[in-house]
This record gives sequence, structure tokens and C-alpha cells, in this order.
Amino acid sequence: MSRNYNKPRVDPHWASSRETDMPVAVAIHAIADAERSPEAIWEAPTPAEMDHVKMAIQEYVDCGDYASDPKGYCWGQETIRCAYFDAPHDADERGSEG
Repeated sequence: MSRNYNKPRVDPHWASSRETDMPVAVAIHAIADAERSPEAIWEAPTPAEMDHVKMAIQEYVDCGDYASDPKGYCWGQETIRCAYFDAPHDADERGSEG
């Protein structure tokens, strides 16, 4: 499977101090750049950044980096869910997205 998102190393303290699950923290760091720091994304994500974080988490789950959590992932006081987790599915039914 080709990857669209890298999997940067994130200090566990960065995630725990923000009450954020590690898959979310890693996804945030993966999409951060010189214009938007991980801290800025964590504090006030744009809708596009939120979508990318969800897509990155889904990719990490699909690649076996993290376990699927149908209850969602903590992002501070919020819980985010990947839409893919909401529906029954079979790996062959997803098609060739990404």
C-alpha cells in the first residue's frame, strides 16, 4: 500500500500533555509545515486540516500502525471519528482511493 502521509516520531509528552491520542498527534505532525505548526493545528484546525488528520489516521490503521478504535480518538476534550469506521465495510469494497 502506498502512503500519502508520513509517520513522524512524536514525543509522547506532546500528546499526553494535550490529552490527545497518539494517532491524532502523529497525524497532526504529519500535516504540519512551516506555515502551520503542530501546536497551531492542534489549537484551531481548519476544516481541511481536520479532514487530513482523519485521512491520515485511517491510513495508519489500514497500514497496521495503530489499532482501529470505533469509539474515536481523543483530540483534547474532543473525540474525532473517521467516517470509514462508521459503516460496515470489507477491505475490497473501498476501491482504490489514495
